[in-house]
Amino acid sequence: MLAKLENNRIERIWLLAKIDFKKRYYDHGLGILWALINPLFKLAVYYFVFTHIMTSRVPSFALYLFSGLITWLFFAQGTKKGINLLKNKKYLIESIQFEQLDLFVAATLSVFYAFLFKLAAYFVIHFAYLIPIQPYMLYMPILILNTFVLVLGVSILLATINIYIRDIEHAWDMVTLAGFWLTPIIYPKEALLEKFYILAYINPMAGIVINFRETVLYGRPPLYELFFYDIAYAIVVLVVGVFLYKKYAHKAVEKL
Repeated sequence: MLAKLENNRIERIWLLAKIDFKKRYYDHGLGILWALINPLFKLAVYYFVFTHIMTSRVPSFALYLFSGLITWLFFAQGTKKGINLLKNKKYLIESIQFEQLDLFVAATLSVFYAFLFKLAAYFVIHFAYLIPIQPYMLYMPILILNTFVLVLGVSILLATINIYIRDIEHAWDMVTLAGFWLTPIIYPKEALLEKFYILAYINPMAGIVINFRETVLYGRPPLYELFFYDIAYAIVVLVVGVFLYKKYAHKAVEKL
């Protein structure tokens, strides 16, 4: 019986994530192909602009930029989606008895699916550049899982705060704007680490982006101090988020 309930729960999460993901593309002519066409087109634009118009000293800058953007967008879009998740899914909360935290897992999964298409687009160009597969790429799944856990934890935390403080959505827009510029997405990591190293600890996405490039783009070992710190950071945020949600979210339906 317990195994059956767990299977039903996993199926429900998977179904919610799949429906959410499909809604973005299936009303269009090319459907889900847009999930791949769109990031490939963006990467082509980045390549043209930063190779022929705005030259950069960073090697393979188009890939450098795109790898940072797709990782950051996974975080930014996932957490933005989580803020109003309870409000948007209120009809489910009111009509069905189930573990509400599953909604956050499903929402994060739906953003993760889109990220996978962007990642596929990245690797199309990665191998077009004839950049070989390196052993340190094995760190990539851990970095992706790290980002997933962080997005999930922050989403739960923000949604819980949003039950009581409705201005959190606007505040988070400012936080993500600052976070974008405090993450070495369009500038070299040295500009951040040599002058403002502490920011890499305040903003865990900085370390994740840096280590994604180190291991995947450059075939080098990650910066282990940031690597393990970011994992611990994501786990702590998730634990705190779940704890606060379980303690305060019982009032969600009446306040939404």
